[in-house]
Amino acid sequence: MEPDSLPLSIDIAVNADAWLDIKVANDASWIAAQLEPLFALSKMPLGELSIALTNDAQMKALNKQYRDKDKPTNVLSFPADGPLLGDIVLSYETIAREAQAKGAAFESHLSHLLVHGFLHLQGYDHQTETGAAEMETLEITALAALGIDNPYEK
Repeated sequence: MEPDSLPLSIDIAVNADAWLDIKVANDASWIAAQLEPLFALSKMPLGELSIALTNDAQMKALNKQYRDKDKPTNVLSFPADGPLLGDIVLSYETIAREAQAKGAAFESHLSHLLVHGFLHLQGYDHQTETGAAEMETLEITALAALGIDNPYEK
């Protein structure tokens, strides 16, 4: 995907050194390509997306501040209004641990979390069984288009 044809503008902030070795995470074209199947599934708004690549310590602080959970998590999404769609924050250590535990490639798990986080920015959530089923179906379909196996299969 050429930068001029991206459906959205992506800004990437690397806030943890571990991410410097993950070249795809620092590539707006790669990130856009992971989200592209969502645009085929439904009309997603265009705009600016901010990606923050962080570590467990920073993620734990954010999770405590915004969700009152005193532990790191893999991804947090912060929706915004107007041309800014919002922020997706990703924690390297948690993603790496989860990928290893699942026997998945880091990049595949990262793709899943980008899709998951972006759907949260679009108003999807998994607070109810219906919402979770709808969100998971979109994730599974988008990831399949990328050649990534269903992350919810055991």
